[in-house]
Amino acid sequence: MTKPATAPPVAAAPAVRGHRLWPAGTLAAVLGLAGLWWWSGPAPMSAPWDVFILLDGGYRITEGQVPGTDFGNPIGPLVYGLVSVGMRMQAVPSLTAVVYAGLLFLAIAAPLAWFVARRRLPAAAAAGFTVFTALLVLAARPLGYSPWITTYAMLYNRYGWVLYSTLLLLVLIRSRGPLTARRAVTDGLVLGLLLGLMFFGKANFFAAGVVAVVAGLVLGTLRRSVRLGVAALAAFLGVVAVMRLAFGIRLTGYLADLVHAGASQGGQRLGMLVTSAAYTAPVLLLAAAVVGVLAVRARRRQLPARPLAEVAVAAGFVWVSSVLVASANTAEHGDLPALVVIPLLLVPVLPTAAPRALGAAGLAVLVAAAAGPIAGKDALSLARAVGGHESVASPPVSQRIDSPGLRDFVVPADARWQTAYRTAGAVPAMIDDGIAVLRRHAGPADTVSTLALANPFSFALSLPPATGGPLWWDVGISFDTSTHPTPEEAFGTTKWVMIPRIVDGQGCCTETVTALRQIYGPYLAQHFTEVETTADWVLLGRTR
Repeated sequence: MTKPATAPPVAAAPAVRGHRLWPAGTLAAVLGLAGLWWWSGPAPMSAPWDVFILLDGGYRITEGQVPGTDFGNPIGPLVYGLVSVGMRMQAVPSLTAVVYAGLLFLAIAAPLAWFVARRRLPAAAAAGFTVFTALLVLAARPLGYSPWITTYAMLYNRYGWVLYSTLLLLVLIRSRGPLTARRAVTDGLVLGLLLGLMFFGKANFFAAGVVAVVAGLVLGTLRRSVRLGVAALAAFLGVVAVMRLAFGIRLTGYLADLVHAGASQGGQRLGMLVTSAAYTAPVLLLAAAVVGVLAVRARRRQLPARPLAEVAVAAGFVWVSSVLVASANTAEHGDLPALVVIPLLLVPVLPTAAPRALGAAGLAVLVAAAAGPIAGKDALSLARAVGGHESVASPPVSQRIDSPGLRDFVVPADARWQTAYRTAGAVPAMIDDGIAVLRRHAGPADTVSTLALANPFSFALSLPPATGGPLWWDVGISFDTSTHPTPEEAFGTTKWVMIPRIVDGQGCCTETVTALRQIYGPYLAQHFTEVETTADWVLLGRTR
C-alpha cells in the first residue's frame, strides 16, 4: 500500500506574507513621514513667540543650566531636553534643533505604539494607530489650531497625547494570549517607560495615566501581576535616572516647579473643559449608539454582556479623562487624539458581537469621527511645512532675523496671527530691533532678561543665560500677582532687561507685561536705569 499524497500548505503563504507586510508597510509610512519632516526642515513660523521658549529652554540646558534648579519651568523638561540634544547635533544651533527633537521623539514613540497595539489588535489596526501617532508627532501646528498656522508651539501637548493614547491601549485592552512571565515583564517595562516620559513631559498627562492604570486594574483589562508592577517601577525609575544623568534634573526641583505652576493657574480651565466636552460629545454619543446596537444584538443571541459593558465603561473613561486633560492645555477644542482609542476598544469584541459588514461600518464611522479631523488637519499642516521649504531656505530680507541661531526662523510676511505684542509678520523686525540694541550695549559675557513672554536674545546672541525666574512669563499660567519669584530670584544675575513696547491694535498678551511691571517695577527702578528706547523695546541697564 502507498500513503496518500498530502497537498502542500499553499494556503499559509498569503497569511505569512500578510503578517510581514503590515510591519513593513507601517515602517515605510513612518519613515516616509519622518523623511518629509526632515527634508522640509523648520516650517514657517506663523505663530512665533512660543517657539522662542523652546529655543531658550534647549539653549539653557545646552549651556549647562538645569530646569528646576537654575530656572523655573512650568512645563515638564522633556521637550526642552530633546531640543538641547538637537542643538548638540548642529555646529551652529538653530531652529533645526526642533526638527531633530521631533525625530528623536518619533524614534521612541512609534516603536512603543506599534508594540503595544500589535499585542492587542490585528495588524491593520495596529498599523493605523502607529501611523496616526507618527503624524501627531510630526505635524507643525498646535492642536486646536488651523492647519495654516504652522508653528512648533506647545509640542509638549502633542507628545503627551501620543504617550497617553498608547498607555490607554495598554491598560484598557487585554493583551492577546496568556500573560506569561516574559510578557508581564515587557508590558511592565513599557508601562513604566510611558509613565516616566509623561511625568517629565507634562503633569496632567501623567496624572491621567496613573488613573488610567487604576481603571485598567479595576476593569481587569490590565492583568494584575507582581512582575508587571516591579518592571513598571524599574522602568519609571530608569527614566528618572536618565533625566538626571542627561540633564541634571532633580525630582525636588521639578516637583517644586509643578507646585508653583499649580498655585499660579487662573480660572479659565473650567471654560476649556466645557468647550472640549461640547466639541467632542458627538464622538461619545456615536460610540454609545454603536455599543447600544451591539448590546441589543448580543442579548438577542444570548451572548455574554460583560465584554460590551467593559467597552462602554472604558470608552466613557477615555472620553472623560481626555476632556479633563485638555482642560489643562491651551484650547484644543475637539482635537483630543486619545479619542481614537474609543473605536479601537471595539476591535477585539466585534468578531463575536456583530456581522463583519455591520461591525466594519460602525468601526469606520467611529474612527472617522474620532481621528479623521485631527489626521486631516495634521496632514495639511505637514504639507504646508513641506510647501514652505523654499520660503524658509530663501526668505525675503524683511523676514530674516539677523542672528546665526535664528537664520532658519522665518515668519511669513503675510502671517496675521496676533502673537505676543505684534502681528506675527512684524515679529522679525521687532526681534532684529532688539538684537541691534543689545549689540550696541551688551558684552559677550553679559546676561539679559526680558519682561515678556519669552527671551529670544540669549540664544540669538549666544550670550550666557541668566539664572532664576521662570523659562517663560504668562500671567495666570506661570505666575500671578501673588505667586511669583522674588525680584532677586528673577533678575538678581542679569545685567540687561528688555521690555517690549506695546503698539495699539497689534499683538496680544499685554496683560503679562502689565503684571510684570506692577510686580517688579519698584525693584527695577532701584537697580536699573533706562539706557535706550526704540520703537519696539526699552533697554534697562543695571546700576547696582
